[in-house]
Amino acid sequence: MFDRIHKYLFFLFIGAILGFSSTVAIAQDGTFTASAAQSRIAAGEQFQATFTFDGSDYNSVRDFKAPNFGQFVVISGPNQSTNMQWVNGKMSASISYTYILYARQSGKITIGSATIEYKGKTLKSEPIQIEVLQGKPKQQQSQSNQPAADAGDNLIIKAFADKQRVRQGEQLIVIFKLYTRVSVTGYDLAKAPTFDGFWSEDFEMPKQPIQTTEMLNGKQYRTIVIKKTALFATQAGNLKIAPLETRCAVQVQSKRRSNDPFDQFFNDPFFQQVQTVNMDVKSNPLTIIVDPIPANAPSGFSGAIGRFAFNASVDTRNVKAGDPITLRVSVLGSGNVKLVTLPKPQLPADMESYEPKISEEISRDGGIIRGKKIAEYLLIPRNAGQRVLEPLQFVYFDLDKREYITLRSPKFEFSIAPGKDFSSSGISLTAKEDVRMLGEDIRFLKLSIGHLQSADETKSSLWFIFGIILPPLAFTGAWFYRKRREKIYGDMPRLLFETAGREASRRLKKARALLEQGNTESYHAEILRALMVYLEHKLRTPKSKFVMEEAIVKLRHNGVNEEVIQSLKMCMERAEFVRYAPGSDTTDARRELLDIAASAINSIEQSFGKRGNA
Repeated sequence: MFDRIHKYLFFLFIGAILGFSSTVAIAQDGTFTASAAQSRIAAGEQFQATFTFDGSDYNSVRDFKAPNFGQFVVISGPNQSTNMQWVNGKMSASISYTYILYARQSGKITIGSATIEYKGKTLKSEPIQIEVLQGKPKQQQSQSNQPAADAGDNLIIKAFADKQRVRQGEQLIVIFKLYTRVSVTGYDLAKAPTFDGFWSEDFEMPKQPIQTTEMLNGKQYRTIVIKKTALFATQAGNLKIAPLETRCAVQVQSKRRSNDPFDQFFNDPFFQQVQTVNMDVKSNPLTIIVDPIPANAPSGFSGAIGRFAFNASVDTRNVKAGDPITLRVSVLGSGNVKLVTLPKPQLPADMESYEPKISEEISRDGGIIRGKKIAEYLLIPRNAGQRVLEPLQFVYFDLDKREYITLRSPKFEFSIAPGKDFSSSGISLTAKEDVRMLGEDIRFLKLSIGHLQSADETKSSLWFIFGIILPPLAFTGAWFYRKRREKIYGDMPRLLFETAGREASRRLKKARALLEQGNTESYHAEILRALMVYLEHKLRTPKSKFVMEEAIVKLRHNGVNEEVIQSLKMCMERAEFVRYAPGSDTTDARRELLDIAASAINSIEQSFGKRGNA
């Protein structure tokens, strides 16, 4: 009887150690990555792009800057979500910024790098390349290794709108609330809601969600707001807001199924183990009735709806011909600021203008979207005289007064004096320096040919042939080298695949230095990290979807010897165990572990090289 108790307690102890070590191995500090739901899509098809921070101190994350999306159109985003876990009092967190995008035309389009500030350092994501096809791409199979469980009525997401009926361009706020009666350790937005017919502006959610208690259908739930968005309808009619889909990590208690009374003893809640399962939850759809604005819009109306102020100014009215004038046009107020089109000035024929510099600022204080939009024009008068810039006109629909409002700027009169410009003065002067340089253009004739020396014709002909052939060969080689680098660096998984061996060797070299310093805990952690990262990159498997059993199957498929696979597995298990049980091995055993790991990586590299997996 006591032997059985000892056996069960031993396995529970080992399971706790392995569970702890695997959890800690996942947590890494300060990484910022980018990913896309699909790498190949059809033109017009929507898809998700996500930028994820993983680290231990999410409060130090600052100033997320969106990337350049190229020719992709942003439908929604950034939709921010936070996933937090606590292990032995230490927290690890991930913050995701998700965008819903689509492309109007086919081709290879690159999403640029996003950046965040973390502990005073700028973290930069890698670019993503998406191939947009004319037809529909093949459906990609789901790679999720953990099926989602049924949440039932223990986990609910509900969508609420503060207004069910609005006028076109009027702000309404939609919030998505998570209702739970189970222990939720984190959540991710599996699919952000689509707001067809709306311009959306997301409110920033607190990094530490505020939890409240509410009654729903006669049951008590803990609730948090996971998303809050301001919407402005761009068209009239009955507009639908699609559901938000979320995958939540929920902790549940597992029980043994056995007729053994000793096992039934361990089914007592004191001995029950807790495991984390995924639960998929979808919110309810919403329908918003949008009334149109009046059709009798005056000339100059470009869709601005809300409450706005308009201003135009110039930095000077007395200039010389050829000198610049800055015209600043601005609109500020509340409403659909980003959709506002600023009026363009009607310039005199002899006054040139460059493309304006457009800037905008959006604030979300008090639950109201406010902001300003500014255009700065650089004007260049070419001739002297008096010039007039007619008043600019800005038209918007005022939601309070329910009428169109026309705002005008003052008239600008300019006094332009003659300047150095050729068109204004009619005279072109040559600088004194140019006159002095004329003497340097004359060279004296050489009256004698000097001493001549015969050259080796064979040697000269060889150098001539070499000089003719070498440049084309060098150009061709450089061209192929550049194309290969562009191909490799445009395919990040392939780049990681090809550099996996060198990266693993660098980490093992670092592990050897740690061993010489006597830092055995960091030594074993570095070996484990080297092998894990090597397999992730070599097998092209994301860290979040890495499973050792599947990695072994892929290694066998690529012709890796079974003995090498078992050696690799033994190294990982041994490094993971010894890391949390210091003193259980010797110095010789540690050196042997390092040699076995290096030999296993070398053998895998050779196996992949024979199969030509590049």
